[in-house]
This record gives sequence, C-alpha cells and structure tokens, in this order.
Amino acid sequence: MSTPPGDLGQKVADLKRRHEEFVSRANLSGVASRISTITTDISRLPELIADVRRRGYVYRAYLEHKAEVLAQQWQETQSRVHETVNREIEDLREQLKPAEAAVRQIDFRPTLPVINSLESTLNLVQQKIEAAESRVQDMFRPLENELQTTRRQLDEIKWFCQMKEEASFDFYPAEALFLAAKAEWVASGRGKDDPDGILFLTDQRLIFEQKEKVGGGLFRRGEEKQEKTWEVPLSAVEDVQPENKGLFGGKDMLHFTLGRGAPYPKITVEVKGGVDCKYWARELKRMISGETKNERASQPDPELIEQLRNAPTQCHVCGGQLPRLVAGQLEVQCSYCGTVIRI
Repeated sequence: MSTPPGDLGQKVADLKRRHEEFVSRANLSGVASRISTITTDISRLPELIADVRRRGYVYRAYLEHKAEVLAQQWQETQSRVHETVNREIEDLREQLKPAEAAVRQIDFRPTLPVINSLESTLNLVQQKIEAAESRVQDMFRPLENELQTTRRQLDEIKWFCQMKEEASFDFYPAEALFLAAKAEWVASGRGKDDPDGILFLTDQRLIFEQKEKVGGGLFRRGEEKQEKTWEVPLSAVEDVQPENKGLFGGKDMLHFTLGRGAPYPKITVEVKGGVDCKYWARELKRMISGETKNERASQPDPELIEQLRNAPTQCHVCGGQLPRLVAGQLEVQCSYCGTVIRI
C-alpha cells in the first residue's frame, strides 16, 4: 500500500472521515433520537398540565384536549414511522456497500481516479441519506412542531406561576392569573430610575410589581427591591393602545387610559423579554370584555358569583358609586371617601 503525497493524502483522509460519518448516519440515529424525544414529551404532557393546574393556572382549557389529540395522533403515526425507519436503514446499508468497497480499494491504490471515484460514490450516498432522513421526518414533523408549541406554552405558564408564587403581595382567594411579563413602568416620575418588574394581568386586576436590584454602583452592591407599585381594577381600564417604539420598533409599549378607581389617569409600561405589546393589548381587551370566560379549565365558585351579584353598588358612607366587582374580589374601595367595603 502506498501513501498519497501532500494534498492528495489530506483528501483521502477527508473522504474516509466522510465515509465513517455516513456509516453512522445510515442508522438514522439522529431521526431515532427525535422519535424517542417525541414519545417521552407526549407522555409527560398530562403531568405537566396537571402541575400548572395545581399551581392555580385555570386558563387555556384547550391544553388537556390538545394533549389527548397529540397522544392519539402519535399512537396512529408511530408504528408507520418505525416501519419506514427500518426500511430506510436497510436500503441505506445497501447504498453503502459500493462506498465500503471503494474505501478498501483506496487503501491499496490511492490514485487520483480511485480517489475521484470514491468522492462521487460518497456524494451519492450523502444524497440518499439526506433523502431518507427527509422522508422519515416528513412523517412526524407537523406533530413535532405542534408538540414544541405546546411545550413552549407550558413553559410560559410555568413562568407565570413562578412569578405569582414569588410575588410580594397577595392575590384574592379566587383571583385567576391570566398573563405576566417582565416590564418597566415608563414615565413613573423617577426619570432614569423608572422601575423594572413584573406586570400581572388577572381576571380582576392589572398589577405592577417592582422587582429589581437598586442602588448599585461601581463600588457598591445594590439591594433587591420587590414591592407592589400600583394596581388597577379591570373596571377602571378604559383603553389600552400598543406601540412599537424606538430603533426598528424594538420597544413594546402599552399605553393605558384609566378611569375611576385607578391610581393614575394614564400609565405607560414597556413589556420586555420578547413580549408582543399588540398581543398583550388584545388579550387585555378580551379579558375585560369577558371573552376569556370559556377558556377556563375550572369555573369560579357559583356561590361567590351569586354573592357578587348581590354586592352593593353604592358606598354606605358617602353614597358614591362603587367600582364594578368581578369574580373572586372580596372587597372594594370607594374612590371618593376611601372606605373599604368587604363583600
């Protein structure tokens, strides 16, 4: 066996590495790994959904049904996928035989024609492998995409729950969290020190909690500050307008116009972390209009609903009109005299 000189020797080494790679890929191990991940992730969906329900998240009622549909679709698809994988592997092993013979030949006759012949054979094998991978992936890619979307939705809800559990304030006993986002209260009157924190949207309130490190500097350690900065009953939200601001519209702003019962007539918040201000504005309006009621996995206590129907509408101290109550709210404050009335 002779050794090819210089660049030719490097080319032989590269071709042998390609051959070894294709031997491994011919087993469709990458595709098999994705199939295994799909099986595991689908089996875990009911547990993950039950966990966020236990933690108090009642919205996105479609999740349970979606998990059932995905499991059924995968059960119907999985056997066909495995059959196709086994058939493709057999075909690819046949396709590799000429390449294996060419590799053995190049060890004994590393001439340019033999090298070129091996390269052409490996190019053909690569095309065959990629085509086989694509055929198998096409069988489960739509379901895999839907599964990944569902996992992202659950990860988002888990973060909502975590922010609620870490909050420095109490939620009402029957208050249901709908959305949460990292945010900055813009034009708070603090200038460059506008507070960063979490914006919560529940079925009753819009709440901003400052949650950040403040007072730090080059030679000073800041301190963690976490406190509820303001809250607005949904009945006081008269309008919300989204705005994409800044260079290339990179800042997602929410401009709230507020009425009676709110601490300010207007509030502007920048939602962060990749949150779409248009989506938030749309979902807030849906919550206020009552469109989200049918999206609950569990409904509020009927006795509490009846209790709210019979709640007072005027303050017994000053006679002022009280803000509208929503399910789970057990007390209301008169915006005229400040009296707190428990339901």
